[in-house]
This record gives sequence, C-alpha cells and structure tokens, in this order.
Amino acid sequence: MDQYPVLITWNGIQQRHNSWQDGVSGTNCAIQPGTNWTYEFQLKDQIGSFFYFPSLYFEKAGGGFGPIQVNNRVVVQPPFAEPDGDFNLLIGDWYEDSFEVIGDKLGHEGYKNTPNIMLMNGKGSYLDPKAKSNESFTVQQGKTYRLRISNVGSEWSYNFRIQNHSMVLVETEGSYTNQITLDSLDVHMGQSYSVLVTAHQDTAHYYIVATAKMANSTQLQTLEVVAVLHYENSTKPANGPLPNGPDPFDVNFSISQARSIRLNLTTGAARPNPQGSFNVSNVTLSQTFVLQNSVNKKNGMINYAINNVSYVTPQTPLKLADYYLNGGAGVYELDKFPANSSLPETVYGTFVVSGEHKGWLEIVFKNELKVMDSWHLDGFGFFVVGYGSGNWTPKSRRTYNLYDPVVRSTVQVYPKGWTAVYVYLDNPGMWNLRSQNLKHWFLGQELYIRVYDSDPNPAKEYLPPKTLLYCGNVQAPPPTPPPSPNPVPAPPASAATITTIKRVHIIVTIFVVLII
Repeated sequence: MDQYPVLITWNGIQQRHNSWQDGVSGTNCAIQPGTNWTYEFQLKDQIGSFFYFPSLYFEKAGGGFGPIQVNNRVVVQPPFAEPDGDFNLLIGDWYEDSFEVIGDKLGHEGYKNTPNIMLMNGKGSYLDPKAKSNESFTVQQGKTYRLRISNVGSEWSYNFRIQNHSMVLVETEGSYTNQITLDSLDVHMGQSYSVLVTAHQDTAHYYIVATAKMANSTQLQTLEVVAVLHYENSTKPANGPLPNGPDPFDVNFSISQARSIRLNLTTGAARPNPQGSFNVSNVTLSQTFVLQNSVNKKNGMINYAINNVSYVTPQTPLKLADYYLNGGAGVYELDKFPANSSLPETVYGTFVVSGEHKGWLEIVFKNELKVMDSWHLDGFGFFVVGYGSGNWTPKSRRTYNLYDPVVRSTVQVYPKGWTAVYVYLDNPGMWNLRSQNLKHWFLGQELYIRVYDSDPNPAKEYLPPKTLLYCGNVQAPPPTPPPSPNPVPAPPASAATITTIKRVHIIVTIFVVLII
C-alpha cells in the first residue's frame, strides 16, 4: 500500500508457541508502505475453515481478506465422505465509504453510518440491478458439495440458506461437529462453518441467500445478498420467492441453534486420536474473567470499553516490550485491569492481564448493548459452555451445558445477554482478546492476555524470528560485525634464509657471552 501500514492476522489459526506471527498491533510492528515482510508459521494441530484479514486502520472494511483451508493428513479421515466439490463463501457487510474515510472520522469526529450492503466473495446481489456482478456456483445433479461459509463483515451477523435445499453442518473453525440438518444457519461476525449440500433437486437455478440479523425491514432492503446455485446444463433461471429464514430479531432461534451445535467426539481431527481430549464438565478452574462491554463518550467522542477500560494502542508492540524491555517498561500495565467488575468511570490505557500457564480460564462475556457482539481470542479455542439472557452471576454456572461443547475461535454474545467459555491456557505468548465488531475493536474494545512460561526452552515458546521488525521503544540491535579475515600464512623460508638466521643467532650468543 502506498500510504498505510498493514498487518495480516489469521482468524482462528492458533500460532502455537509463536505469537510473534500473530499479526496484530500488540505483537507486531506494522509493515510500512512500500515494504514487505514474510510470515512464517506452522498450522499445528488444526484442521478446518478459517480466514485472514488486515488488522490495522479499519482496513478490514476495505477487503484484503481471504479463506484458509487446513486439510486433514491422509491418515486421518474426516467423518464424512469426500465431497464432489469445495466452495468458499466469504460473506459480509460492506460500506459505501472507503476504509480511509471511516477510520479518519471514527478517530476524529465519529462515524454513525452502518454498512450499506452485503457482498458474497466481493460480488453484489443477483437481484440488485446496480450490481456489476454476482456469485454463482455450478453443481452436478446428485452430487454433494462442501460450502465453507465465513462472516468477513464488520458489523452484521446474518442468516444463510439455499432455496429448496437443506444443509448438513459438519465443521466449524477447526472442530468437526455432530452432523445436524439445517434449513438455515446463523453466522456471526468472525465465524466460519462448513456445510454439505446435495444437489438433489430438478435441474434449474436456485437462490442462495444471506440476510442480516437484528435488521429492520428498511435495512433488509439492502442488507441481503443473493447468489445462484447453478445446476450444470440448466437453462431455467432462479424464480419464485426467496427462501424464508427466521425472524431477524428471533434471538431464541439463534440461541437454540447455537446450543444444538456439538463437538463430534468420535472422530480425529489433526491427529488420529479422537479430539475430545478434555472432559470440561470436571475441570478445575484457575481463573475467572467477567468482561462487560460498554459504550461511552469523552470530549464528544464515542469509545467502547471492557469493564469501563478503553484500550489505547501504544507505539511499541506489547510483545516486543515484554521480551526486550524487562516486562513492559512503561509500555503497558500488568495485572491492573479489573478482570471481574467494571470501574465506576471510564479509564483509557494499555492493560495486560496474566493468564495462568496450563490453567483453565473461565471467561464470561456480558453484552450490555442492544446489538450483537462477537468475541475472539488469538492463540486458543473456546470451549463454549453456556449462553444466557439477563445478568450473569456465579449461580448461572448451573445452566451451563457442559457435555461435549464445541470448540470455537469466535463466540457470539446476544443483546442484553451473556456467553460463558472455558479456555485451556497451554500456549505461551501475548494474545489479543477482542470484539469482532470492527467499530467496537477500533474504538477500544480489546485486551491482551499474557500467558507466561518461565522455562526458557524455545520449544515452549519460539524465539523472535530473525526477520523481526522493530519500532517504538525497541530499536533493532546493531548488526553482527563480520568475522575477522584469517591471517595469510607466510611463505616457507628458503635454505639460504634459514642458514643466515642461524648465523645471526650464533653471533648474538657469542656477543652476549663476551659481555658477561
């Protein structure tokens, strides 16, 4: 890019032992305009559907995202037959204003507009006469296809469905699920799913639809994207009414569907052994964070906060400060964040909380806002244990549904509700916890968790890469001086030279004796 720095983050990829490659402002210096940097990381112990996107300056709203598919090794078979085709559907809301305009206004005067339209793989709606193009997927009658659906938007959750076709849910963000048949699927900000669809209808075209959740009838006139499922050799265009979905404001439908998605404990994932390695119904919790979002104003500017703390991005990435400046050295404040209750007034600062290495952390996300929110933690997966409405208290644990919970990288929190997750902190590093609502994240709704292992073994946490970028208070070390050249050996002496040297030695010896 010619004006803006950039970082790329890998939504759901856990970067085992390697937060140096995470690609957010707390772990990496930005890649400056006109330069390049190479990410190097291992997709360790993960399979499934993910995506990447730029993490700075509201750039995600300008695109730059794409899918990531991590396939099973040959020795580990998925719990379903190999599909006849595999399609990526990157669906999300889209602003008419550029990310530069939105980011600048958010940072200086505020920006109240919401995204205007929905796109699928960067294309407009099949039913929108102003759209320059629309998406179409060609299938053969009788065959089965895997659709990898990701919400790459900034603000809106959506409901996904296909005219006259049901879907079998098989995977979400790296976890194979118990297979359930769905007529429609809610996909929240930052989430990815895989469904199997069999082309069992008459040869024709059929509508593929995604419509925004929590949107009124006026908003739905544009917050809807339609694509086409095209049966090969069909000349019959899609027709009839669009397939119906649930009421956009039916929260009970969405919660019920979320609770029905369960981890498949009878199959392997990245390894041959079954993936149900934890029985989370009887783990011993080491820590509990109760995190409540809020929106507030300061000097006329809107900011978002967690427990009334609005995050301020420092010039020095937290990971660099932690590694090179003796635990932060004024860049951030460690363990001063109110992890279980909200402050009486809003505070602006850079706070980091400690997570107990190889301990179980309970996080309760409380949504005090009237809009959907989603939360993501880099470096880990969430064991989702409960959804609820109203206020969360410790007694709410009685409502947790602890049997074979699905593992997610992103969880949704419903308006005026809460979501509880467990996290096993076995991955040392500095990890970003954030809202997936881009405005909320951009305006302060994020936090960093430092998981520290005192063992210096680089297998526990990788050393900084040799290509590491430096910025802020951490300057690049001076280059290692080149090794000194080896001295050139003297040529062997001739016989005459040796005789002369011997004569000199004899004369010197005689002279010394005479003096004595």
